[in-house]
Amino acid sequence: MSARLVLAACALAALSAWAADVLADKDAAAKRKQRYLELTEGWAREMELTRAEQQVTDTGRQLEPELMNDLEDRLASRVMTSGEPSFEAFAATYPGKVLDRTVLGTYSDPRQPNPYSDEFVIWFNGAISANLQLADLGEARQGAACNTNVVFRIGPHAEMYGKAGGQFSRIGYEDGYLPIVVSTYESEGVRYRQTAFAHQPSRETRGWDVAFVRFELSNPGRAPRTAMLHTEVVLIDGGTVKAAEDRILDAAGAALLTYSTEGAQFDAAKRRLVHRFELQPGQTAAVYLKIPYLPDKAGLIRAAGRASFDAAHGAERTFWTKLIGSGTQIEIGEERVNNVWRALLAQNYILADGPRFTYGSGLRYNDSYYPFENGFGAHTFAMYGHEDYANALLPHALPPSVEAARAGRKYQNRRAIPFHHLLENYRLTGKLDTFHRYKDELYRVAEEIVSDRRTTMKLVDGKRPLHWGLLPPDKPAVDLRASTRTVYVLGHNITNCQGLRDFGELLVRGGIDPQRGQRYLSEAREFRKDILMAMERAAVRLPDRPPFVDLQTLYFRETPDYGPQPYDHLASGRLQGTYFHYWVEMEFMYNFFNPDDAPGRWLADYVQQRGGFVLGCTRARQRPDSPYAWINNVYNAGYYLYRLRANDIARFLVGLYSRLAFGMSRHVYVASEGSPFLGYNTRNGGFVSADYSFPNSAANAETLWMLRSALILEELRDNVETGVIHIMPGAPRAWLAPGRQIRVTNAGTYFGRMSFTIRSEQKRIAAQIQAPQRAPFREMIVSFRSPAAGLIRGVRVNGRPHTVYDSFGRVRLPYGPKVYDIEVSY
Repeated sequence: MSARLVLAACALAALSAWAADVLADKDAAAKRKQRYLELTEGWAREMELTRAEQQVTDTGRQLEPELMNDLEDRLASRVMTSGEPSFEAFAATYPGKVLDRTVLGTYSDPRQPNPYSDEFVIWFNGAISANLQLADLGEARQGAACNTNVVFRIGPHAEMYGKAGGQFSRIGYEDGYLPIVVSTYESEGVRYRQTAFAHQPSRETRGWDVAFVRFELSNPGRAPRTAMLHTEVVLIDGGTVKAAEDRILDAAGAALLTYSTEGAQFDAAKRRLVHRFELQPGQTAAVYLKIPYLPDKAGLIRAAGRASFDAAHGAERTFWTKLIGSGTQIEIGEERVNNVWRALLAQNYILADGPRFTYGSGLRYNDSYYPFENGFGAHTFAMYGHEDYANALLPHALPPSVEAARAGRKYQNRRAIPFHHLLENYRLTGKLDTFHRYKDELYRVAEEIVSDRRTTMKLVDGKRPLHWGLLPPDKPAVDLRASTRTVYVLGHNITNCQGLRDFGELLVRGGIDPQRGQRYLSEAREFRKDILMAMERAAVRLPDRPPFVDLQTLYFRETPDYGPQPYDHLASGRLQGTYFHYWVEMEFMYNFFNPDDAPGRWLADYVQQRGGFVLGCTRARQRPDSPYAWINNVYNAGYYLYRLRANDIARFLVGLYSRLAFGMSRHVYVASEGSPFLGYNTRNGGFVSADYSFPNSAANAETLWMLRSALILEELRDNVETGVIHIMPGAPRAWLAPGRQIRVTNAGTYFGRMSFTIRSEQKRIAAQIQAPQRAPFREMIVSFRSPAAGLIRGVRVNGRPHTVYDSFGRVRLPYGPKVYDIEVSY
């Protein structure tokens, strides 16, 4: 192992070696996990839906028999053909997850990793969970339970905060996106408003966060009211709590929280803190709490109160507003979209742990990192104007990819992934420092790929076999349960071929080693021909479906567990059918397939027509022990971006809006990898259980990637820029309705940052585009898809008549001016 890889491994170990409890007794850990799941699900059973939520739940329940096994996702097609897809259309069809949760956390500097990196959970009822305990459950170490749980009840009957949906705002973000969670609830004439966020107060912790909580209790009526807030601390390990002055302690005397003392009394019998206020009309009282992520044994945490809350709140507001505001800004006439992109970007900043762009938080994937999913996710920071941060995350993708011992059984596929990330990062940031840091390992891998291909270039009976020029057999680099045979894996070959091509492109364009780069480019071109030829010859052609080629095994019919017959339903048949879909999604992300490549179209059509989607979401494996149909929110951006590159805008919008409606929770926009969907969202408000992998940074990033592509998309051929930049290629017509405006500023592109503003009127659209300046492009194509306009009557660019446009509203602008002022009349 090289010195660089040793240092990287040590940095990763430092991230993982923090003070979280690791439960050695598996049985005890399993019991704690069950207790935690029962506690939080019990909260969900107490909650009530609003009338509107119940109506769409009833409607959705009636559709479930049709949706369960539908091959072609006909309901999504009906949404698509009855008018352009929209969030409203999908949300009216089936319920989303309304009883959701999110994380509270702080920014983690990738250059100064903090070993205390875990986040709080804040639940749909305002409850807060902390102190994640780990255990070796199943195949790997994962979270067993959050031991500290603070739950709030209100009024004389200790009603669950937020219980009655019709009187509850649901939890949401301050200003729609800041990682400061707010909610309002009214009960018995009193209005309760919660504000909660994470902060690291100076000298009050040893690196972990503190949750700051404020409840404002108001009397909006004309008669006096009694307001009561009950705060209960539940320890999953069964430990007891006690009060001392202004804090609640565990049995060992460590502080679990501090509280403001006005109106406070500890109910020893119920082990519950109660704040009580007699409010006159118009009067407001406040309760303040501070919850350290880990129990404070050293007496560091200070008293909670207004001054410390206001100071911390102001600091976090200022920090996050400035951080998100320092990059790309997107404003369109759809408030949910405006809030979602900011919120997801903030979530991903919180989920990142120093230099590791962590996959998830909580019981699932809390310390996980995956070079494909998180590597692609890191690029979205650069796309949204945070190039330095994206570049700082890139090195973490190298050791688990290029080091065989770290990559393990996935090495053949993983080793080429960094090549793609290096080129993508270079196109967006112009930086090469990660290449120079790992160049020896990268050159070794590139030569290894070339050498591996040579081993299969052997004639059989005087003829080239189907696997000529492909990599030697290996097991597919997916979960063990679906990786059962050693075969010629087309997916590995595509990853390696495109990776080698991208590496060659980097060496040439970066001026690093053009001669070597050209050699890799030439090798990749021949490699690509061999792959496409093998796919053409291996395709199974049946009359009732598109030609079928399994990216998991070239000799599909002869491979046990996979063949002999193509998968009938990708989610409910053989296990390998579901993973076939995931492979298709992953390989589309590399842009190996062009829109006019027949094998690419076959793959896209097969997953669309053979049970790959439900309501636009990627179907996950139908689990035999679960009554629900699951979806996977990490693996579908590749498919929808491929459709967009083929100008299938309606299908692309199905993907974008299904993510907003079902691929994330309804109010705080948390997404997961796998999550139960059909049959689940119609009970308990689609409760976002702790047992599911919410939130997920890669799922967040796919949504960010798709939104950016709806607005700006560089045209590619074999993953190389053609010089054409598409503006608004996937924007729905509603965004250009009369009276609306679209504003995008400082957006990162392969050619440098660019901005544009588009204003729509009844018979006229005006646009101004500030072109990217870092590298020349050939032309920009701007799509003016106005819902109210007819055919274009005329176009003026910078005051002069312009004739290069078509009947679809696409205006072509040649490279030249720094600013383009465009006027389109209808």
